[in-house]
Amino acid sequence: MAKKRSRARRQPSCPAIGALLRYRTRTVRVIAEARGQRAMIESLDTAGRMFVRTVKWGSQRELGAQLF
Repeated sequence: MAKKRSRARRQPSCPAIGALLRYRTRTVRVIAEARGQRAMIESLDTAGRMFVRTVKWGSQRELGAQLF
């Protein structure tokens, strides 16, 4: 029986400070690097208030071709 190939995983890397990324459905900005492969991001909530959150590098995605 042939052995199935596993998908190559993308190694998460620390995003540059000030970079714009996608986190879940939000566009966020990286403000600092934290411990344990995490980065501090800031974004706006639905009321327009700015908040800071710590998330893992692997949870963040590139924006792609469009900003919004």
